[in-house]
Amino acid sequence: MDDKARVPLGITAANVQAPILMHLDYRVQLPYHDFVVAEKHKLIPSVYAGILIKKDGEGSPEAVTYSEPTYVAIRSGKHSSSNAETHATDVHKLTELPTFENMIRTGECFVKPVFIFTCDGEPDENPRYEWVIVSALQHFKDFHLDAIYIATNAPGRSAFNRVERRMSPLSRELTGVLLKHDAFGSHLDSINRTTDLDLEKRNFESAGNVLAEIWSKLAIDNFPVV
Repeated sequence: MDDKARVPLGITAANVQAPILMHLDYRVQLPYHDFVVAEKHKLIPSVYAGILIKKDGEGSPEAVTYSEPTYVAIRSGKHSSSNAETHATDVHKLTELPTFENMIRTGECFVKPVFIFTCDGEPDENPRYEWVIVSALQHFKDFHLDAIYIATNAPGRSAFNRVERRMSPLSRELTGVLLKHDAFGSHLDSINRTTDLDLEKRNFESAGNVLAEIWSKLAIDNFPVV
């Protein structure tokens, strides 16, 4: 699991880089900035990549695959955050999703007694931090687990996190996409201060739904994104 880079509202969500031919007689003009429309107007995608471990492959690195379904939890960067508690909530959601049922539940529909997480060393994921331990203890109580393993990548090795294989296809789908920050009307005044909190939350929810719809149409290695 890992958090993807925050997705801005009101400007292009992702840009694509490609070689181009330019005629030098033309004058090239670009915007001076690509700032978000207002403070914290971004969405936080937390990505959970299911990993299949092949049967009878004990001790073999090749038995740990890169493929299975992907779950993305999308939160408001202004009204929420990404921390140990929200990750725990997402794990509960995973246990309820039919897409992950074969991975998480036994043939008798009980949650499997061992959880294994791989993540980066950020405070919201690293078991050295108190709130991550508290969340793990709660998992023991809620799911009657026998063991939880949390493996973190060494500093500078986050690129080897298996969830990174899911990040590139997700980013590619956002190339040129602009998520509107005012789908139900502007909640900002002339200096970009919030004037209507309820309207702001509705606009964030609308942008999150659009983002979820885009990613839900994607299949990575023939496995769905939910």
